[in-house]
Amino acid sequence: MNLRSLLGLFLLLIGAAAYAGECTDNRFDPTFVRHNAVSPTVYYVGAGMAFTPMSNPNQAQQTCQAGGVRQLITGQDCNARNWGDFGCGCNYTPSNNGTCAAFQDFLRTQGLVP
Repeated sequence: MNLRSLLGLFLLLIGAAAYAGECTDNRFDPTFVRHNAVSPTVYYVGAGMAFTPMSNPNQAQQTCQAGGVRQLITGQDCNARNWGDFGCGCNYTPSNNGTCAAFQDFLRTQGLVP
């Protein structure tokens, strides 16, 4: 493997890791969201900003494969990657990510966050 290939692989890994953190802008459009107030539950973001809680990682992966993702990562969906690669933390209030802002509103309507 040459230096250029190694650099490309390194950048790919860094990019994937960046998606696992907090979403602070709309650069990434998540399919799964989480918030410390409801941890460890994660929610699948469906059509029309419907938030469906996942009971375990297997359900999340199956849901992701069946329902798809909102944005591919390097051309890959949940048939090639783990569902967690498509998730965002939504703990920063107010959120600059539109999906996280909608998720925080959803959690407020459920009485789960102030």
